[in-house]
Amino acid sequence: MKCVVCDDLIEPARLNLGFSKCKGCAFLHPEVKVKGAMVYSDKTAGAINVMSPDSYANYKRISRRVGQRSALRNVLDAGGRSQ
Repeated sequence: MKCVVCDDLIEPARLNLGFSKCKGCAFLHPEVKVKGAMVYSDKTAGAINVMSPDSYANYKRISRRVGQRSALRNVLDAGGRSQ
């Protein structure tokens, strides 16, 4: 079988594992890994929000709690304080 990127032959060991790229293309063109986070839009059931690594980093930044602060303060202007 041929590589989907460069049309070279794929190594037999990689074919046995089900890969469709040769070793060289796999290192040159890695696939972007997705991340997920549990979100709760209701009281009863949560859902998994699948996102890119950049979106996940932003999600973690705005949803983290520091001490007894609300996570809402991370996204409000001036941290939710009146100016």
